[in-house]
Amino acid sequence: MIRKTVLRAATLALSLSAALVLSACAKSGTSAAAPTTQTPTEPVMPTIAENVVEFQGETYRLREDLQTILILGLDKFEREEQTIAYTNKMQSDFLLLAIIDEKANTCSLLHLNRDTMTEIPRLGLGGAGAGSFVGQLALAHTYGSGGSDSSLNAVKAVSNLLGGVKIDHYMTLTMDAVGKINDLVGGVTLTLLDDFTDLDPAMEQGKEMTLKGEQALLYVRNRAELDDSSNLRRMERQRQYLNEFYKALMEKNKTVDGFLSSALLKVNDSFASDCSVNQLNELSKVLETCELQPIVSIDGQAVQGEEFVEFYVDEDSLQETVISLFYEKAY
Repeated sequence: MIRKTVLRAATLALSLSAALVLSACAKSGTSAAAPTTQTPTEPVMPTIAENVVEFQGETYRLREDLQTILILGLDKFEREEQTIAYTNKMQSDFLLLAIIDEKANTCSLLHLNRDTMTEIPRLGLGGAGAGSFVGQLALAHTYGSGGSDSSLNAVKAVSNLLGGVKIDHYMTLTMDAVGKINDLVGGVTLTLLDDFTDLDPAMEQGKEMTLKGEQALLYVRNRAELDDSSNLRRMERQRQYLNEFYKALMEKNKTVDGFLSSALLKVNDSFASDCSVNQLNELSKVLETCELQPIVSIDGQAVQGEEFVEFYVDEDSLQETVISLFYEKAY
């Protein structure tokens, strides 16, 4: 029974960790700017005070039967030791929110732009709240020791952005696992959307190739060296890569006995979650049969800030996305 539980937990963790391959973001030209103000601000989406809201002439009720998992990709090649200090250098450069709907038997995926300007909770000495500031979403994880407190701070920032919706759990993976996970499935084959020949002569735009190790990292990570250095273009490559990676992962699991459990052991040091084994087991049972929905994102505008790119969400798109993912019509 224990072995079966571990295998199911491995299936869930590695399947969702597939998304975390996209965690890598180049430090050069992609870091978030340090906050310049401590003035608390309101979230772009009004905080949900009631379970019922009006939208475009219709009444919607907040669903309370959904399960949500925030998947964070941390921009470090290895997990830092937790310290008593309440800041760290690990930004969450990739953020994906998985919304599991057991009633409809679906799993929806919301890809969040790490440059999104939103309210970020600040942690002071001892981990106590110390106000908030408006900054890039990626910065939320830099408050805290780098462990669970940092991940929970990122969870709170995402919840703030989405109007206060409940997020049940988190999973994190550091970017040192990118090449490992990619190569475990035999590489990922796709058509290159951008030109990377300055970094790897073989990686020409429009070419179909199987990415190996460092090539996969370059493809989902880099933007500063490209003509379009915005995170929007990189997010498009990340979604393309994730779709193809998932296909390769599932194919490998069909053909290699015990693949998922053995593969998870190879990236275990890079993985962390607040889910217990039992919770992973229950989630894995659901995900084994649910239908994975197309990845969605929130529209907005990327502008050059004083130092770094800042992404401002479109309020209409934000509200429509939140309504579609977390609400249902109230009859």
